[in-house]
Amino acid sequence: MVQHINQHNIEELVHFYKQPSSLDLLYKIATKSIDLRELKDFHVLGDKLEHPKPKPVVQELAIDQQKNYTKKDSELIIFGESSDRIVYNLAKCCNPIPGDDVFGFVTTGKGLIIHRISCPNAAQLMASYGHRVVKTKWAKNKEISFLTGLKIIGMDDVGVINKITNVISGEMRVNIAALTIESAEGIFRGTIKVFVHDKEELEELVDRLKQLNGIQTVDRFDTESVA
Repeated sequence: MVQHINQHNIEELVHFYKQPSSLDLLYKIATKSIDLRELKDFHVLGDKLEHPKPKPVVQELAIDQQKNYTKKDSELIIFGESSDRIVYNLAKCCNPIPGDDVFGFVTTGKGLIIHRISCPNAAQLMASYGHRVVKTKWAKNKEISFLTGLKIIGMDDVGVINKITNVISGEMRVNIAALTIESAEGIFRGTIKVFVHDKEELEELVDRLKQLNGIQTVDRFDTESVA
């Protein structure tokens, strides 16, 4: 199951378990409020999950789920304010930014570690340390910038770097932390690390870069190499 974790499959599970969001799904998995035995009925097509046909709802099961509901299920920690006293760190394995769906993982000595729900380590943390997981939500804050990365592939052309940096620094006023370009056989591959305020700003930047002539793909990457 872990190797099939991706956004499509998470959305399939959210729909199947009738949850309001992917964060609610993962939180209820962590707190064992959802019966995962039904996953054996799913079909795997390539790297995608296909949920089984709906089964009749057993009233007794619904009652049992209500009994298992605790006050902890509604816990929510809002963080990200400049005046926030909550000690938190952003996980290096997924580098979340404001606007990402996230959850908090309580550690000893390091405070709250914020992970994206699509983090490659999310499934293991939820399964093994569910009692340390708390719901978290970004507070609106335009004062702080967050480091993230973009991978760009396109046709190698004279001035392509100037076009890219003009969009990032000139039009969007986004600070560049690092930029690496490699060219081979008329194709360039670029890795750019930028400081953005939130996911909305990052998505606008990606859209503008994709509009440049010769640009084929622009994808976000969030690994430890971003730091």
